Amino acid sequence: MNPQRNSLTFSDIYDENIVNDQIKQKINFLKTKGFVFDKICEIKCTNYTWLFKYEGTVLVNEFDFLLNDETLVYLYINGITYKNNKMIDYIHDERIYYDPQSFRQSDDSIKNELYQILKDNIIPYGFHNKIYFIGGEMVFFAKLLKPSCFIMNTDFQSIYNDALSNFPENVDNIHLIKYTFNKLTKVDKNYTLIANTSRNGLDKNLCKEILELELNRIIIISCNKKSFIRDFNYLYNKYKITKIFDLNTNYTVSVYFLDIII
Repeated sequence: MNPQRNSLTFSDIYDENIVNDQIKQKINFLKTKGFVFDKICEIKCTNYTWLFKYEGTVLVNEFDFLLNDETLVYLYINGITYKNNKMIDYIHDERIYYDPQSFRQSDDSIKNELYQILKDNIIPYGFHNKIYFIGGEMVFFAKLLKPSCFIMNTDFQSIYNDALSNFPENVDNIHLIKYTFNKLTKVDKNYTLIANTSRNGLDKNLCKEILELELNRIIIISCNKKSFIRDFNYLYNKYKITKIFDLNTNYTVSVYFLDIII
């Protein structure tokens, strides 16, 4: 797959081959308005909204063109936050609100392929009716798979807030926890667990809690093979790997399907 990053932290020099057209258009537009990218800046884009954080030399006297841009939802320039609103994205005509600082796959190629893998390997088998989410893009996954019931767990405040914003009717099933010591809510074994991990992986306590759930199937989405191998060493006595998908652009995301050993 060709990289199509929708998020870029950069200075004047960046690799145009790894970003999507929206990022390039925003940078070129801002340069025509007098922005000089001589310090680290950040741009994020969805198809509908964008974020701009700027530390650098400004050659313009006013920012009305940015303040009046309704698609620019977060604006930070040299120590001052001028806008701080929710970003908006869509998946399957479902609107999603999320914090500008929240996690989202930063490469559209990987994001789209990841969503397709989940759809193709979960929905046809009815594994989407009950889902146990942990971390990462759980809001996007819930909008994609439309489970009839779900539980969400995260240790990031921004992801927790995103879940509350998008599923206000399910507040009792959305939990902000500490992975290192909190217990997971017990459910019946027919839930499918989807864990979208950081580079740190699940680690010992969370793996222990997952084992105690005794779910029939687990899906782990990982950007660090070393942490996955460490985690699987906690799980392998009860689970076997049945499918692996590696998604590669300028970084790698792996999707592991695990089934309980009968």
